[in-house]
Amino acid sequence: MTLNCSANNCLYNNSGICYAGNIKIYGTNATTTSNTTCSTFVPQNNSLSNQTSNTFTTSSDIACKAGKCNYNSCGTCTASSVQINFNNASCDTFIC
Repeated sequence: MTLNCSANNCLYNNSGICYAGNIKIYGTNATTTSNTTCSTFVPQNNSLSNQTSNTFTTSSDIACKAGKCNYNSCGTCTASSVQINFNNASCDTFIC
């Protein structure tokens, strides 16, 4: 139940796994993946390295605002695995 992240330019991405802890996915009226976004995304810069911790993020750690997503249950993600997109930090697991 990890949160997989292909946004290699995100501070919380460590070898393709999210280590942000709790994250937020927005897209209240989203009907497609491109209408969602991981608002926890923080771009890396040269002065910061990847955020590392001993705890990786799971789908149950996601506060989901994508109200039309089949995996949204009362604001919590129920997907067994979630993928965040590299190009725009959208939720590729979104299903309407």
